Amino acid sequence: MQVRHRRPLERSPAQPDLDRAQLPGARPSRYVLKGGANLRYFFESVRYSEGIDLDAAGIERWELEDKVDGVLGASALPVLLRGGGLAVEGFSKPKQTETTQRWKIALTLAGRNEPLRTKIEFSRRNGDDRHVLESVPARVVAAYALRSPSVRHYDAQAATEQKVEALAGRSETQARDVFDLELLLRPNAELAAALPAALREPAAERALGLPFAAFRDQVLPFLDPEAAELYVDPATWEQIRGYVVERLLQVEQ
Repeated sequence: MQVRHRRPLERSPAQPDLDRAQLPGARPSRYVLKGGANLRYFFESVRYSEGIDLDAAGIERWELEDKVDGVLGASALPVLLRGGGLAVEGFSKPKQTETTQRWKIALTLAGRNEPLRTKIEFSRRNGDDRHVLESVPARVVAAYALRSPSVRHYDAQAATEQKVEALAGRSETQARDVFDLELLLRPNAELAAALPAALREPAAERALGLPFAAFRDQVLPFLDPEAAELYVDPATWEQIRGYVVERLLQVEQ
């Protein structure tokens, strides 16, 4: 089976450059990295993310909007992107509410006809303090000759709970949630047991409904090319899904 790889933002030089173009006056305590980028940076995931998701606290909606607009419109960003053959074609702000703020960005890439599309989304967190401040590992930034930035991100327990909630509650079930949960639960199976059955059981049921075709279309194109060939066999997906379901349905003795 030949894997057709897509090139999400984080696989290109753009995401490290966007990380480097930090919000003016930004304080790490205000923002917490979550989702796929958190797992890629701090939990050694082989899955790339198409966007950056963070929780925000201690900053007004209008202030955050001004800061992000300032970064995207600053003269420094084109300079940072130019080294990777990238440029900002344009951006929009389709959602700016008190709970969610989202920017969609179109980037041009030298030698590519279609633009790269990504998003940056901030949500207002609900007092979850299970996060730590760490430097992005050198393995992530070494290819870009950048100094590792310090980023506050959610720990394994919080990330697991967020993924189970997403698996159980999304309007459209996503295979990436199951893939990410296997990554989190393999070394820490007890993380699932700490969650209430009312959350684990519907998540397990929805995971069981995800066929290999969903994994093939939603996840496989976004895996590190060096690792993707390990996941082309449908039996591998069955093992991943089966393990996650088993962990979600386990009953403590």
